[in-house]
Amino acid sequence: MKKTKLILLLLVSSASIAFSQSRDYRVHSRSMLHQTVYNTGELGRAYDAGSTGIAGGSPPSMEWPPNSHEIIDRKEYEGQHNSMGGGVYLGVTRNGQRLFSLCGAVSTTDGKTTPVEGVYSTPISIERIENFPLLSNGSINPSYNPNEAEEIIISKWSTNTGITVSRTSRAWSFPGYNNFIIYEYEFQNTTPDTLTEAFIGWTYSFSPSMFGYERKFNRWSEADYRSKAFGRFDLSRWMVYNHERDGRPDTIMFNTWSQKGDRGGLNSPQAAGLLILHYDYDHLADSGKTNLYVPSDEGLVIWDANHKVKQPYVLRQENGNLYYTKVIAWMDNQSRKQGPFKGHTDSTNFPNNNYYWLGRGKPYYKGSFTLPVDHGTIFGPYTLAPNDVAKFTIAEVVGYGPGRASDSIYKDMGGSTLGSSETGSGLHPVPSWYNTISYPEVQNPNSMGSNYLQTNPLPWYVDPDVVSIRDAADRAIQMYTGNPLVKWDSLQFDPTTTPVKGIYQVKIPFPAPIIRIENTTSASNKIIWGPQVESFITPRLNAPFSHYLVMRALDPLGPWTIIDTVGIKDNRYFKDSVYIVTDLQSDLGVDVYYVVYSVDITGRKSGFTNMTYHITQAPAAPTLDKVYVVPNPLVVTNGRTGSAVGGDVSDQIGFFGLTKKCTIKIFSFSGQLVQTLEHDVDAYSEVSWFQISRNHQMVASGVYFFTVVDAATGKLAKGKFVIIH
Repeated sequence: MKKTKLILLLLVSSASIAFSQSRDYRVHSRSMLHQTVYNTGELGRAYDAGSTGIAGGSPPSMEWPPNSHEIIDRKEYEGQHNSMGGGVYLGVTRNGQRLFSLCGAVSTTDGKTTPVEGVYSTPISIERIENFPLLSNGSINPSYNPNEAEEIIISKWSTNTGITVSRTSRAWSFPGYNNFIIYEYEFQNTTPDTLTEAFIGWTYSFSPSMFGYERKFNRWSEADYRSKAFGRFDLSRWMVYNHERDGRPDTIMFNTWSQKGDRGGLNSPQAAGLLILHYDYDHLADSGKTNLYVPSDEGLVIWDANHKVKQPYVLRQENGNLYYTKVIAWMDNQSRKQGPFKGHTDSTNFPNNNYYWLGRGKPYYKGSFTLPVDHGTIFGPYTLAPNDVAKFTIAEVVGYGPGRASDSIYKDMGGSTLGSSETGSGLHPVPSWYNTISYPEVQNPNSMGSNYLQTNPLPWYVDPDVVSIRDAADRAIQMYTGNPLVKWDSLQFDPTTTPVKGIYQVKIPFPAPIIRIENTTSASNKIIWGPQVESFITPRLNAPFSHYLVMRALDPLGPWTIIDTVGIKDNRYFKDSVYIVTDLQSDLGVDVYYVVYSVDITGRKSGFTNMTYHITQAPAAPTLDKVYVVPNPLVVTNGRTGSAVGGDVSDQIGFFGLTKKCTIKIFSFSGQLVQTLEHDVDAYSEVSWFQISRNHQMVASGVYFFTVVDAATGKLAKGKFVIIH
């Protein structure tokens, strides 16, 4: 009998292994916040303390704004990533044994990456679903559901605790609602046993921003953050977040980037955080059904009217070493890692003298300076019977700084340099990039925030109605609950009063059209799209359609400039049922980016969804005659004139006069082969070279020779050019 059971168990285990999926990911790329979602529980990149940065070509990790990879002055930057990784923590007791599953945000004792797959979680499935109003051919999507997100990723994994996790994440392109991603979680007990003392939580490493710290320190490491970044907790919104002290102005490109339509002169303006939208209340263990150890000085404050522990259980900050034995202490029912608010002096006073946070987990506000990066938010203890499901909803949110100018009248927890002791309430005014605030408890210097926005415009990617992370959080709450927009500062948001599943009903803008770019013989690019969006209809449409806005840039981060405004059936551009706008500024062989917005009569624009990269071309030469190089000589300067996929535009060499298919070889003055380039496109000049040798090194100043061989005829052309650094 035992042998039969063993064979059956092995067969079941083998089947589970056979049908399980390997570690895989999908990317949220519909909104302005790009994020990588894994089927192991991880969010963003594989976690470590930051010294490894993000490898070239790796998927985003809370990247805002998107498309931020570029090469400046011949140095490569992977972009504006704001998280060193994150994930889900689980701790349960099953049949008297304590089990933990750290699905992301776990490292070795020295902050290095620890594998998650096969250790803490087993991937089951992952899929990405598009729900955009337009199909890829530009026509209206008949299956579009206005009550759902435009982009949905569903991932599922099992864990060694016996809990199987399903996560549905959602993103929108709508301006004002495009800098958050909402995650609905279901934690199901898939064992035949009752799981007790269960704790469920999230740990994130918020690090705004990779680009800013690499510009300043040539690396992106948790070690750089002390005295420069601050961790905080917004008690009215249930939001933990990080922000830079002053946004880190760029010392070289400040004036250039601060111009209208550009990225802004601050390298680390982001405030990035985690917002709790809903947590499971029903499955919380009551005081008679938990072995939770409660010190006498906590017993009078932690239990609510239903004899359940007030949540969250723990709000913890830590350094980058999130190793197993350290973080499982956050889910210990016998020794609470971070205690609750115990009295009125350290709680937050909201209207009607309601000390809402009395008895709930108290943020580790000393760590806002000494341990600013990693944040753990833990709920429990829960009791989950077989098949029970605990449901939570969180949101990743990013904003242009912690607050607006007017928000400095409010306070949240953290932001000081208290050193080894926690004294006082820990509450400090909310900073912004509008005004510098003096913080008495902050050292070197004793200020927070910036005056940047007093004299400079917001970057193009920031909606003027949704600037700060607080604005973004309020919109996320509105999106999830379906309630009117509220500024949650003097009011207390309560995740126990929100729906178990999101409502997702806000005013919808017209979608951006699907565009394509065509070359012309004069190298003036044509931007082409159809009129389908003008007939887009949905019950929650914000306002009637007005016009299109056509824009161009040499870099996806800007500066973005207007080519023209195009009215409905504009007789200047509308012909044969399509719109055609010609870019008279395009230059042969130069990379350019185009966007066409739809705009309604209130001025509300569509999302940033149709950005199209194009290398300006002309038709290929019919025969190989003279091939020439532009510019020649190439004088490399440090001035930024745009960033192409392969490098700085100022470093770019273009080959002109090419036939459809040919091979280019570049040689040094001594005759050594430097690089081979293949051309196989029906364009006059498709090959651009950024002075990178076949050994992946930047070439030196000097005279270089080239040969071009036409594939069809074998005809040879040759010439020379000069590079001056």
